[in-house]
Amino acid sequence: MIKAVVFDIDGVLLDSFDANFSFFQLLLKTAGYSFPTKETFVSLNYLTMRGLIETLTHASEKEVDRIWEMGRSDTVAYPYNLLRVQKDAAEVVKQLHENYLLGIVTSRVREGIYAVPSLAKLEQYFQATVAAQDTKEHKPHPEPLLLACKKLKVAPDEAVYIGDAASDIIAGKAAGMKTIAYAKKRLENSDAWVDSFIKLPEVIATL
Repeated sequence: MIKAVVFDIDGVLLDSFDANFSFFQLLLKTAGYSFPTKETFVSLNYLTMRGLIETLTHASEKEVDRIWEMGRSDTVAYPYNLLRVQKDAAEVVKQLHENYLLGIVTSRVREGIYAVPSLAKLEQYFQATVAAQDTKEHKPHPEPLLLACKKLKVAPDEAVYIGDAASDIIAGKAAGMKTIAYAKKRLENSDAWVDSFIKLPEVIATL
């Protein structure tokens, strides 16, 4: 029986691709590095900020720390105006809160979660939030999801994770959780998939 619903942010609660691309483009340009095309960024958008910096710069740990701090501390401003909340997301979160514990597991830094105005309005509905700094390992490793279950005080098989990338599904299955792909088509090994938020309550009830 599902007792908890855990959400990814980027690509799930938020349509954030353009905002993320713009931010990392400016961050790396400011730090003195070139930036890949949008086509290349598509395959990297699931990474943590630190992971993406490491992948794109191949810099030393000290240099990665410097660039990461620039992004984390808002030295380079994040373009929140480019973020879009998914259609019906706010209403469905409020509806699910009536029957389930809710959590967030994201590759975002902690400072970049509830600084988003639309997410700040929903913060009261989430009993647990796991950010990039909270674990040593990151998705597709299950550690962040296991921490969320621990915070929510539920067993992994009593929770479902909703993600938009293969790494989300891999992490969820490795943690022993049910998984739902929020995508245009079903992701491999996901237990279910939806292409709109309005379908989520019904799908979760079947797991």
